[in-house]
Amino acid sequence: MKLMVKLAILSLVVTIPGSSFIMAQDAPSFKKEEFYMDAGQRLLIEVHVWGEVNSPGMYRVPDGSTVLDLMSRAGGPTQYAALSRVRLSSHDGAKRLNQKINIDKYLNSTKQVAIPALKPGDTVMIPRNARFFWKDAIGFVADLAVIANVYYLISRNR
Repeated sequence: MKLMVKLAILSLVVTIPGSSFIMAQDAPSFKKEEFYMDAGQRLLIEVHVWGEVNSPGMYRVPDGSTVLDLMSRAGGPTQYAALSRVRLSSHDGAKRLNQKINIDKYLNSTKQVAIPALKPGDTVMIPRNARFFWKDAIGFVADLAVIANVYYLISRNR
């Protein structure tokens, strides 16, 4: 089984009726190392998922996969995930595109909510819910207060 897709791009000269020639430098430049196939001969793309999922990292998913498909591959969201503020970062040439996706709305709505398909090189960021940040911060301050109190009691009894 060969995992690399052999991609043949005819990019020397392409003619379009009623227009001038398009030269090779105008054609997209793809490297065959950037393309993968699974056992079922489906095209796979490399995408990244960061933040509040159980296994963040780089994944190869079938072309046409959505943010939900990627989150499932990454073990699903953690209990701390802010699913209403998921970010999808894509690139379109030299331009970076950032999109906010409300997964909560998709999961809890009876209306049709569109979840975008992933493209090669996309990054999905699932942020942490703010209430868990404050819960952790308050717990840290409480731990510091206990340590300060113990230090005070020990130093007072000397």
